Amino acid sequence: MLLVHSLRRWSDTNLILPHSQRFPETGRDFLLDTTIPGDFKTLEGILWGLLTLSSQCPDKDFSLPFFPNAINSISPREVHSLFTCIFAVYGQDGSRVIARFTGDANRHLNNTAAIQELVKGALEATVGLHTSKSRDVYYEIDGKIIEEWDA
Repeated sequence: MLLVHSLRRWSDTNLILPHSQRFPETGRDFLLDTTIPGDFKTLEGILWGLLTLSSQCPDKDFSLPFFPNAINSISPREVHSLFTCIFAVYGQDGSRVIARFTGDANRHLNNTAAIQELVKGALEATVGLHTSKSRDVYYEIDGKIIEEWDA
């Protein structure tokens, strides 16, 4: 039994998700470490895992801001899962990571300040967890790096 548990831990990937019970409480760290099944080796794979498998983390008190049901009450238009909008993640000069999305990602990335904090916070903290050089995440939507957000 111990061997099975040990192998399971090796095949999990650490990531950061917002904790639903801590987010409303100001002053508390709400981005916490958890795991998803799978051993992802590349940053692109890790972010794909974050966006697609975060619902499989062991603690069900984590928020899942990448899925439509998390923001449907705020967004009046149809919302797609964020993983359907991402098409590349790459590093440039070892100093930054660029996540490339289609325009549909704006429903998650350029939403209210609270939604942006949940989505971008989890993405950026997960990148920071898995990179030693690249701490800054830039968001490219339809070929243009977005410097300022509406909210």
